[in-house]
Amino acid sequence: MIAAISLSTNIPAGSTNITVTSGPNGTQKHSKPLTSTLKWLAKSGKLDEALRLIESSPSRLTFTELDVEAYSLLLHTCISRKSLEHGRRLYLQLLLSKDRGNNHSLLHNPTLKSKLITLYSVCGRMDEARSVFEDGLEDEQVPESVWVAMAIGYLRNGYLVEALLVYCDMLIRFVQPGNFAFSMALKACAELPELRVGRAVHAQIVKSIEEPDQVVNNAL
Repeated sequence: MIAAISLSTNIPAGSTNITVTSGPNGTQKHSKPLTSTLKWLAKSGKLDEALRLIESSPSRLTFTELDVEAYSLLLHTCISRKSLEHGRRLYLQLLLSKDRGNNHSLLHNPTLKSKLITLYSVCGRMDEARSVFEDGLEDEQVPESVWVAMAIGYLRNGYLVEALLVYCDMLIRFVQPGNFAFSMALKACAELPELRVGRAVHAQIVKSIEEPDQVVNNAL
């Protein structure tokens, strides 16, 4: 089966027609131009056009790593513009989509999850950021980048205690903190102020990192 989707916007030559073919077991497999077009629209800030394309594409339910890159660019644009409405629409598509490798929704991709948490936090919607963060928290090993995104979101909105609680919960779950996590924890301790916890974080830094980067040094 072949379908063509036309866009009502000026996009690069060769990218206006999106070819969708039938894959094994009736699954949909799209050609590279779809991803290329989404990436171009993201870089151009054309969020409405990109979302209309995603929402009308028969292939939107099954994605590859290339699509993850396109989604990441779209979320980055939403963050820079603080576009909550577009971010919510992307969130819905991430929930509906499936990763071909493990059949999970793309919301479980660490990069996309971190960016979505960041989007909600810069828009001041910490309830929605927390909801995204907690989805799958008990069922999988959540990487440090997702924890940091949640903690920084709290810090950005003035929830200093909550930021430190996320950091502590990360340690309880044996997730090794890196420079960004350490600097976030130190900043929260400095603003509270919480000298005792700050000393404990500093001890962890000395034990874990031979040469802290400039961000951590500044926080110290």
